[in-house]
Amino acid sequence: MRYKKALANILFYQAVGMSKEELQDVLFFEEETTKNWTLEKCRFQYVKDQLEFIEGGNLDDEINHTWHCLVSSKEYLERRMDNDKVL
Repeated sequence: MRYKKALANILFYQAVGMSKEELQDVLFFEEETTKNWTLEKCRFQYVKDQLEFIEGGNLDDEINHTWHCLVSSKEYLERRMDNDKVL
């Protein structure tokens, strides 16, 4: 749950940097539905939509690829730092 909260926080601050029009383009609602929404409601809905999209497995391949690259990079850097200590 901690990571989900952290992700929600990141998504919210991403939404803070977006205008209402930008948010309407990516919300899972028609513009007609959201035209009377406040900017704050659009931001919160953006976070909910993105979390549901991720939880639905829609980014699994991309997430796994990113994680693999991150772990591989970390292991590479750790090995390199260990080698540098020997020199």
